[in-house]
Amino acid sequence: MTSNVFFPRWRYITDVSNSQYCVVTFLDPHDFVLNEIISFRVTQPYGMVEINERRAKVLVVEDMAVTIDIDTTFFTPFIYPVSGLNTPPVCVPVGSGINYDSAFSFTILNDAFDNVRV
Repeated sequence: MTSNVFFPRWRYITDVSNSQYCVVTFLDPHDFVLNEIISFRVTQPYGMVEINERRAKVLVVEDMAVTIDIDTTFFTPFIYPVSGLNTPPVCVPVGSGINYDSAFSFTILNDAFDNVRV
């Protein structure tokens, strides 16, 4: 499976941690940025349905993962089923968010919603 080539880009989820600051791992490298707002589509076979349709702010960015501001400590564990299913879990961008890490707050434009082919 490879992710799409359109903007906004979504990513297939391969793991979600049960922790105070949840770590979401993807199948491919992503282009989510700090403070971006993302959302999740996770169906029953993958567990952790509590995160389905929830929005979160990206707190830490790594090549294949992001840390978000949702406490999943007591959520159902995420499970990647052995057999392939038609509705894999995905993460989608929702909004640009605000960058509070500089002296002046500003809207993030790195993740603009240009629905164009790369």
